[in-house]
Amino acid sequence: MRARKQARARASEVVQPLHPMRALLRSCTPALLIALAACGGGPSDGLAVDLDKSNEDVLLRYYLGGYVGPGGGDPAEAGLMVEEGGLAVRPEAVPEPYRDALRDVNGDGTLDWDEFVAFVEATYARARGLPPTLDALRAEAPYAEGDSAWFVTEVEGSPMTTARRRIYVPVAALREGLAGYRAAGDRLLYPEGTVIVGEHREGERVLETTVKRRRADGFWDFAVYGADGRLAGATSTPPRPLRAPIQCTGCHLGRRLFDPEKTFPAPAPDGPHGPRAVVVDGAVRAAVEAHDLAMRFDEHAKRSDGVLGLYGTLYVARLLADREAGRLAPEDAALLEALGL
Repeated sequence: MRARKQARARASEVVQPLHPMRALLRSCTPALLIALAACGGGPSDGLAVDLDKSNEDVLLRYYLGGYVGPGGGDPAEAGLMVEEGGLAVRPEAVPEPYRDALRDVNGDGTLDWDEFVAFVEATYARARGLPPTLDALRAEAPYAEGDSAWFVTEVEGSPMTTARRRIYVPVAALREGLAGYRAAGDRLLYPEGTVIVGEHREGERVLETTVKRRRADGFWDFAVYGADGRLAGATSTPPRPLRAPIQCTGCHLGRRLFDPEKTFPAPAPDGPHGPRAVVVDGAVRAAVEAHDLAMRFDEHAKRSDGVLGLYGTLYVARLLADREAGRLAPEDAALLEALGL
């Protein structure tokens, strides 16, 4: 990567001589860049960024938006991120508690992926105010087995773990997203503060817990809690550890499709570690098939809110199954009618 950057730099210098100020800045340390900016003599375009990723602008908006405020925000509007003339970060705009962690370690005048990851992993949990323990999380989002305020579903053979995933989604958030589905352009958007919890289980034993919490800016915070209930830097179950949030964004902000959600309601083919399935009862599966709900909502492929699960599809299927059984509440009938079902 460094060789590629150096080649690009040499090529650009052949076409046009390097501006004296830019030449000076390339020799500066991050601390000096910050000092220059604070004195009013710093560059307007900040520290150049080259993450060597296909969606660098989206990644920067996600990560840097988390430093704008409690609900996140637009890093360009806040002055953290520059897009004109190439992507850049303005170190002097990074909140002071986290600024020293933003370092051009190899001194090449560009922030690369490894340097950016080091900054995120050193500051993300604190900047986002992630609960340090599951007990603290439950004080914010009291998910519990058997609580009707939470819609619960399970997945076998998820690509992120060989353990069975039990997912908890707040019913109120699902209903709000579904109620606004048409107005949002046939997209299921969850309200700010929604917390989605995924337990990785071996029988009744919880091996670890993954969490998504929706920010006001439309992105999600990601967190992992170990078997001891404490915040961890990565998952620990096979087939491989996944660092949060760094390796969460690759799937949730990407476009790749995964089984078993990709194939549902048809049976998914076995994966490299065994069977894969969205675990639902026959009535729910029948409702999905009868009303073509998987295609209607197309949640997994749309990924309109960065969510991979079929939670809206399955919740609506449960309501349709209740209607078929003659036990649908009036407010549920109204929701189905608003969705044209």
